[in-house]
Amino acid sequence: MKILITGGNGFLANSFKTYIDGDYYGKDMLDVTSANCIRNLPIYDVLIHTATGTPDINKNLPLLFSKAKKIFAFTSKQGTFLNWKRSGPIEYGLEKLTLNFLAYRHNIENNNAQIFEPGHMETTEQYDQIAGKFSAVYSDWKFEKNMIYDLSADRYIAY
Repeated sequence: MKILITGGNGFLANSFKTYIDGDYYGKDMLDVTSANCIRNLPIYDVLIHTATGTPDINKNLPLLFSKAKKIFAFTSKQGTFLNWKRSGPIEYGLEKLTLNFLAYRHNIENNNAQIFEPGHMETTEQYDQIAGKFSAVYSDWKFEKNMIYDLSADRYIAY
């Protein structure tokens, strides 16, 4: 199985390396803000999208999604439950919210994308726990619901 992991130098992707054999592409290997770089990618069996959300990345998500048979996109609570009362960087939450929207829209037509909410992670142990949980389910995943899957709670979350 040919697997592409975006955000390949991030904490979550580094935890996946223990469990999943694939092409781990960080910014130094794949510029997901460049449509030309994405066009040159081969077709993968699985895309695990862990790259940080930015407007330039999100505008290329439909093209990136076209490069995989199965898509798993990782969001965050800031994008899933944008808390308007909290202070902090709202841009990140908006970009993850955009990721959720684009994956949801893609899935309506293609039925091959799943958004995962990993829960709060700060320590290496927390990242490793989520990587282990994900690695146990992704290869046999059934794309049955166009909803966010809360990996830490093992349940779906409605939009």
